[in-house]
Amino acid sequence: MTFVPGVLYDWFARHKHKIGLIVVGHTAKRIEEYLFDWLLYGAIVLWSTTTYGTVRGSLLAFAIMTPVSALMCWAYIRVYDWAGKDWFGFEMLKDLRDEERQEGWLGRALRTVLSWGDIPAFIALSIHDDPFMVTVYLRKKENKHQGLTSRDWKIFWLAVIFSNGYWTLRWAVIFELFRFLFGTFAPAV
Repeated sequence: MTFVPGVLYDWFARHKHKIGLIVVGHTAKRIEEYLFDWLLYGAIVLWSTTTYGTVRGSLLAFAIMTPVSALMCWAYIRVYDWAGKDWFGFEMLKDLRDEERQEGWLGRALRTVLSWGDIPAFIALSIHDDPFMVTVYLRKKENKHQGLTSRDWKIFWLAVIFSNGYWTLRWAVIFELFRFLFGTFAPAV
């Protein structure tokens, strides 16, 4: 297929509502993640590891941030289900993953990545995003916007533990590296 500007324009014209919805959803989520993961989480880990040492401080930060994260992600799921909109394009990705035949190299490549399975998706989304995104993506298509099944709750709580463990460890390692290299953020022992 040769590239024709009109083809691209037609595609955008047909999908503009869905694209706009996904752009708004991801933009709002990225702003929240920046504030929560990069500012609040970092500040709590810095404070706790500086005050109580690396190990005890990390455990304290994990104990503080895990319930906060779980509550926020649960609220996101409630709002997502209430709105009944595919704000993040996950339902579209599930459809793409489950399609028999893909058109073009990009469609085939995306389907290959999506077909690697739930465990790689769980790990990648837990590290890159949060338990809300993990749960929504791994939720079965037939249960979309209908609350959480028993399976979904298990995924949610595993993602809460895994994701918060990752973020706590990540920040603790970053601050320890700074302490080692620059002598800053010295713990009060």
